[in-house]
Formats: sequence, C-alpha cells, structure tokens
Amino acid sequence: MAEDAPADPETLTRIYPASEVAIEWRQGLCQHSGNCVKAHARVFNPRRKPWIETEQGTDDEIRAAVARCPSGALRIRELG
Repeated sequence: MAEDAPADPETLTRIYPASEVAIEWRQGLCQHSGNCVKAHARVFNPRRKPWIETEQGTDDEIRAAVARCPSGALRIRELG
C-alpha cells in the first residue's frame, strides 16, 4: 500500500472556523506582510500554534482583518 505524500506547502489550505465565518489560509500565497497581525493580533499570532484563533475576535473584526491581506492568502468563507 502506498503512503500518502506530504502536503505541498504551495497548495496547503487550512480552515479556521468562527461562528458565522471561517478563515481560509493558503500557505503558498502568503507574503508574510503582517497586515493580519497588525489588524488583529489576538486572532493572528504567528508565534502561536495554531497561529489563528478565531475565538479571539468577532466575525466583523475577522472580516476586516482578512480584508487587509494583500496576497489573497487569507479569505473568508461564509458559514451557513
């Protein structure tokens, strides 16, 4: 039986759900501008694992912070 190949960092996408939205993070697109951290350091903290904790902000705060991502690595997915 073949082993699963390791995830390609260029296409890796992680989902971080909140109450009405989820944050999608596409690692391969991230330019590490830090705009998300500057916008909401409680939600986005690259020194923490996981580095995104959606329970630290409201859906509206999360939407506003994600909107500042210049590369499109962070996106909002509406839930429900």
